[in-house]
Amino acid sequence: MNTKQLRQKILDLAIRGKLVLQDSNDKPASVLVEKIRVEKERLIKEKKIKRDKNESFIFRGEDKSHYEQFADGTVKRIEDEIPFEIPESWEWCRISMISTSIQYGVSESAKSKGDYK
Repeated sequence: MNTKQLRQKILDLAIRGKLVLQDSNDKPASVLVEKIRVEKERLIKEKKIKRDKNESFIFRGEDKSHYEQFADGTVKRIEDEIPFEIPESWEWCRISMISTSIQYGVSESAKSKGDYK
């Protein structure tokens, strides 16, 4: 196994939660995700950020399948979008759920340096 393959294997184990033992004393990710949700709600009320039009959250149903509930109340089964199993204390979420801003495009510094192609 070469260095590149080893690096890839370590990354693969890490994103699946298999690189180190899971500590049962750690708070589950759901606690952190809820704190982020509460903070985003506060920022929305203070008009510092806008509510995401496609706001949603991912959860496990009674059948242990993954579902996504949208702001309009609709629920969609998304089991086919889940690439692999993660530890019980971890949570799947959309990046927009845990961020306040997602920027698209090329940064101004890259344009001015001529790195943009």
